[in-house]
Amino acid sequence: MKFRRSIAVGVSAALASIFFASAPSSQAAAPVRVGVAYDTGGPGDHSFDDAVAQGLAMAKKRFPIQVAATVTVGSDSDRELRLRSLVAKDSNPIIAVGSAYASAVKTVALAYPSTQFVIINDASISMLNVTSIVFSENQSGYLAGVTAALASKTGKVGLVGTQASQYESGFTAGARDVKKDITVYARYGADSSSALTSALIGAGADVIFLTTSGSASDVLNTVVNANINGSKVGLILIEPDQYVTLALGVKRYILASLVKRVDRAVVDVIAESASGRTIIDVLNASKGIYGRRYGISNGGIELSLWSPRVSKYRKVINSAAVKASKLPL
Repeated sequence: MKFRRSIAVGVSAALASIFFASAPSSQAAAPVRVGVAYDTGGPGDHSFDDAVAQGLAMAKKRFPIQVAATVTVGSDSDRELRLRSLVAKDSNPIIAVGSAYASAVKTVALAYPSTQFVIINDASISMLNVTSIVFSENQSGYLAGVTAALASKTGKVGLVGTQASQYESGFTAGARDVKKDITVYARYGADSSSALTSALIGAGADVIFLTTSGSASDVLNTVVNANINGSKVGLILIEPDQYVTLALGVKRYILASLVKRVDRAVVDVIAESASGRTIIDVLNASKGIYGRRYGISNGGIELSLWSPRVSKYRKVINSAAVKASKLPL
């Protein structure tokens, strides 16, 4: 996935292997005609588009599939046209990459009830022919909290996000399971993540967990500058939500990254389609939202350790991953 390097260490490999043990082998005679509606940029975006493309490459090694792909220019009307073009090519399932497709998927799925649509990183559409693929913020946040607390020397850690989410509850629980008296800050805002990060560093937080989407370069630059000025601050990221351009020597300030295994989810979708099934776990019974929420135990969330500052705690973090896997998704 986009910016992991060879120093990354996957957490809870035994749990992640469950995915591979449960996936059926391919016996389908006819190829699965998979449609993919990429977000703006398409493959090469260092984000969700790349993660989906990796999943397709994995699936091609195991199943006979034909892929029709298109890339949106970004408007809702264009997204709808892209989806309809894939329906016209007899694609089924059709994978829409990212929550920005939600409105278009809802419209097109209503018009074509016999086509199964899959939307990545969104669970807002209450239709049986829409499979929502999402990842546990609670479990991810817990692993980030454990890692942050282990790395912290000041006893203060912080979370930066656009809006409140379950990342915060998981992050706080994980950090306090390691250090009961640790101070956990959370700051939210839609404008400047770097300003929020600066405020947390000013309050004494020496580990920042970033939960926003898009480029993390501004926040990373803030962390780098803080270190240059004498603070020892580290950053925990989420892949593929965030992406950065790494200059030589900068990556040491990234302590770890939570990894949403979008690629594995894509393989799951295609494996089910190859067997004539769809993924329709109940995500929200009252709203009628179906799909699958991925966590640690089904191989959907991993933690990559980037820095010796946290990699020395690998055994402790692996134990925490087992505990986190039992938390509600």
